[in-house]
Amino acid sequence: MSPRRILATPGAAWVAAGFGAWLVAAACRTMQHAPAARVLAAPSVDGLVELPTVRVGILPDVARVSIGAASGVRVLARGAEGGARWRPVSRATFVAEEGGVLRLLETGETLDGPAQIVPAVATDILDADARPYRGLMEVRPGAGATLTVVNVVNLEEYLRGVVPNELSPGAFPQIEALKAQAVAARTWVLSHLGEYASRGYDVCATPACQVYRGQGTEHPMTDQAVADTRGLVATWRGRPINAYYTSTCGGHTEDGDSIFEDRAPYLRGVVCAPERTALHRIHTTSSPRRGLPGRPDLGRGLAVLEALGVVDGAVEATAARLSGVPTDVEVRRWMSALVGVLHRTPCASPVTGALARRASFAHFAVSTLCWQERAERLLAPGDPDYLLQFDDAQGLTDEGERRAVALLVHEGLVSPRPDNTLDPSGAMTRAETLDLLAGLAGEAGAPAWRSGQFLDLGGGDLSVLRGEETEGEVQASETLPLDPAARLFRSLEGVYAGTSDLSLTVGDDVSFVERGGRVVYLEVAQSRRGGAADRSSRYYRWEARLTPADVARSLGRYGSVGHVQDLVPRRLGVSGRVVELDVKGADGDLLLKGLKVRWGLGLRENLFVIARERDAAGVVERFVITGKGWGHGVGLCQVGAYGMARSGSTFDAILNHYYTGIQLGEATRVGHP
Repeated sequence: MSPRRILATPGAAWVAAGFGAWLVAAACRTMQHAPAARVLAAPSVDGLVELPTVRVGILPDVARVSIGAASGVRVLARGAEGGARWRPVSRATFVAEEGGVLRLLETGETLDGPAQIVPAVATDILDADARPYRGLMEVRPGAGATLTVVNVVNLEEYLRGVVPNELSPGAFPQIEALKAQAVAARTWVLSHLGEYASRGYDVCATPACQVYRGQGTEHPMTDQAVADTRGLVATWRGRPINAYYTSTCGGHTEDGDSIFEDRAPYLRGVVCAPERTALHRIHTTSSPRRGLPGRPDLGRGLAVLEALGVVDGAVEATAARLSGVPTDVEVRRWMSALVGVLHRTPCASPVTGALARRASFAHFAVSTLCWQERAERLLAPGDPDYLLQFDDAQGLTDEGERRAVALLVHEGLVSPRPDNTLDPSGAMTRAETLDLLAGLAGEAGAPAWRSGQFLDLGGGDLSVLRGEETEGEVQASETLPLDPAARLFRSLEGVYAGTSDLSLTVGDDVSFVERGGRVVYLEVAQSRRGGAADRSSRYYRWEARLTPADVARSLGRYGSVGHVQDLVPRRLGVSGRVVELDVKGADGDLLLKGLKVRWGLGLRENLFVIARERDAAGVVERFVITGKGWGHGVGLCQVGAYGMARSGSTFDAILNHYYTGIQLGEATRVGHP
């Protein structure tokens, strides 16, 4: 659904509610209401901050604050004698005193009510306790000897300090995901204006609202996301939605009424995956199951080297050849061809014979590739001893072999056997030698062996994005014809399998070999976690081991059941989340619902299963809880948005996926009533 413009006037219903109570929390957040303090009117500084503005409580209930700017500041406040006036100071330090009084230390004055602080030079940035913020500051007296600092800031500049702290552009550098986050954050704050009106501000600056850390955390990529979506909000029937968002949803979001008792029709649980679910399928005539005429299955190492032109697969691909020991002549020929495809000049090797011996081959390969300096400078002094803790390491006859084998272990090209041996004096088969040569080709960066993200497959051509999306740098696309007989491999986290068919989605990581202007080898990296868009999150899977005493302590905020005897899920949501949990104890039972399930157990999410470790008498000793996700699981999945963006989804498609039936429109006139 394409965005449309919504003209919202200050008199419109959803703007008029700006200082009303929107009663539902946002994101993985719970609204925390402190005791109300008297709300005092601050002297007017109208026009100093561009409308629309947001009032953010950045330092609530502190004893003092120091506010400054490069060229000094001006303080507007009423003195004890009455009347408001400006006070120019190099820096403004406020101390709270009993009775709701502020003292400005630089002048020694007692101030009557709130004070407004602006930079002496309009282009300067204010800082509060050394953290920079756009806009102006307001210091308000609070209950007891406390004060609260409010940042009055333009809405779009507020978002510049929110978006990078809610979805890191460094960890998740996808502009469409960041744009979706910007719209969600903008929508959330507009639907929660005045949430803390009793304390003199609209929203807080913590995860209880949205994380806001001011100008110092701004980033060019998130600045672009905010600018590209300026004024755009998600609405339902003309009003900004409660734009919940969560870090990691574990593959499926949950209905809002299961977690927050929010029956909003746009908060429906959905699968965390791109709407564009059609897979791109590739079929090759080179089937590893049937083989080509006269040629059996090719292993990955041989397939890579054949594609690079290092070996002739028609000659090498027989069971007898691959299981046999290569001659010195063969090893030298292969190594020479490999150096050639690397576009490098070989170095002289001190190893003259017995090249199929494992340790000798390692030394020969490292020296021929001119990697001696790599071994000397990139291995720390203690690394060889640390890496070569094999039971038969004494079989390495000299320092050259030790350094060469240590380097190959360091690069991930050589690994110990299950019995912690290396067999350095044993002979390698041709298959083992070719696998190691293929690893060397990849580690050395053969120009013909490239990698990227799958983009498209059309008309027999493979399109990929090359490089990384970084600040100021755009990924380049490359399109090459796919050879009908290309070798296809699937990598499941380092375990390779040849196949005649591959299924790819946009954004999959692929590696390929280009030869003669065609892709002759292609492999796709896939995850054991499945295809969920948020599978890249470190919190996609987790485990917690809790004793009954652990549960009882965490449960204390909601009640006591005595010794905890069992945890029994009573109702599951559409995503499989536990939305009702019965805690059984020696002194009775306690039913937890929605977010209280997660908080009552001290878990990251409601999406979990429970196993029990019992003693000989059958009494539970420990609950082993295996779960997925982090947050409440409702609305936009942040890491899922990143995954969808990598798969080619635009920000509006992402928002329409996670918020059912919404409209996107630009609020052109938003302000306080």
